Amino acid sequence: MEIGLGAFIKFANASPRRRPRIAREITEQVRSEYDPATDFWRPVRQAISRDRKTSRDGEALRQLVLGAPPRRRPSFEEIRDRWGDVAARWDAAGYAHSTPTHVDVGGLQVRLNPLFSEQWGDGHMEAAHLYFNKEELRPETVQGIQHLLTRDTHPSEIEPVFIDMRRALTVPAVSFTDSMDDWLSGLGYEFRRLAA
Repeated sequence: MEIGLGAFIKFANASPRRRPRIAREITEQVRSEYDPATDFWRPVRQAISRDRKTSRDGEALRQLVLGAPPRRRPSFEEIRDRWGDVAARWDAAGYAHSTPTHVDVGGLQVRLNPLFSEQWGDGHMEAAHLYFNKEELRPETVQGIQHLLTRDTHPSEIEPVFIDMRRALTVPAVSFTDSMDDWLSGLGYEFRRLAA
């Protein structure tokens, strides 16, 4: 089975008691046909992608908020308000093509699909993986994500970064001890068992 990084984060960050329900929800989503209308964050991802490729001034997010349905507007506003702090990181860079990859986590394939990549004049690149959900990530979840991103098979000049948009937190991929591999593998095995 293959799931996206966002789904894996949701599962990893959940309490052990909530994981069976979350695994069932994710499995149901994976097995059903994708419906853009039910993808809450799709318009935000599209606006950020448009911003990175074109004006790079946040206007796409401002326009999105103006036309957002009332139920989504508060969440979209929060992302818009944080975007300037996050985007400043790439002021001296330019948009670059992103390539998705996969990582095996305890027999579970996790798709790492950066929303966008940025490249500086010296050739250095960052591949940005964004998280939008309101639920705050536990420290071990953030470290697990950082470690997981080091297992990405990206070229050496590309540095994956993880960005928690609600908190405007940007962390680079970092390798931790083997115990982090064990923790991630255990989560992958647990997900597969619960999803069966």
